[in-house]
Amino acid sequence: MTSRLLRLPASGRLLVATDIQGNLGDFRRMLALFEEAPADTVLVFTGDIIHGPDEETEQNWPDYLGTPYRDESPEVVRQFLEARERYPGRVHCLLGNHEHAHVGGPRTAKFHADEAQVLEERLGPGPTGALRTLFNQFPLVAVAPNGVVLLHAAPSAHLNGPGDLEQVQLEGYAHMGIEEFFYVPVIGATLWSRMARPEQARAFLGALGGRIAIYGHDVVREGYERVGDEQLCVSTSFALYDKDKVYVELDLARTYPHVHALRDGIELKKLHG
Repeated sequence: MTSRLLRLPASGRLLVATDIQGNLGDFRRMLALFEEAPADTVLVFTGDIIHGPDEETEQNWPDYLGTPYRDESPEVVRQFLEARERYPGRVHCLLGNHEHAHVGGPRTAKFHADEAQVLEERLGPGPTGALRTLFNQFPLVAVAPNGVVLLHAAPSAHLNGPGDLEQVQLEGYAHMGIEEFFYVPVIGATLWSRMARPEQARAFLGALGGRIAIYGHDVVREGYERVGDEQLCVSTSFALYDKDKVYVELDLARTYPHVHALRDGIELKKLHG
């Protein structure tokens, strides 16, 4: 049975990357960092590994999208699967709003009117079935014994406890607009929220026994932003220039009491530094 809560180990290293969105070069860079790390390292992508720029955008690249790249979502998914098989239990991806569009969520429309449809037509029937099976397996949230909680978007959803995550159903929302879906309990905000008030973040974390939340979904031009004491929004890839892209490396045996304990160059690292 698929669990919507991924429980991380109590020791070893943790690498966290956000919002690859079809950027194969950045995906490979993150995988290389993982493969160079000690054998007890775990790699977690916080969702949105798919759906990059369309051909028109590639040909007329705007500055606000950072360093140009081609959408290679099919190859990103293939290499993710390969890495997951090669390193059992050590390579994970959480569900993002773009993955959810393939398994019952609102259709995303960043570069196409229906990005899920475009990618599935590109893949064909067989690979599309495999893609949906994979995304249905993705957890919504990851939590470590040291109090680190990972999710796709800002931690504003109301949770009573881990059981609320296990009750989430992925199907049935394709007809909804984003604004309507946002208010669906638990899953709406977990996949779409760009902001959480301090009291919302503390309540979300408290329900999972956590101290700090790390997420992506939004674009932070500087690579990361601390929000209060509990939240860290990170931009590893999408819409940034290579020099500004950031990933997170943590010691799973160490307690981080607040996000200000995460330091430049130690826990907060340049992807292409």
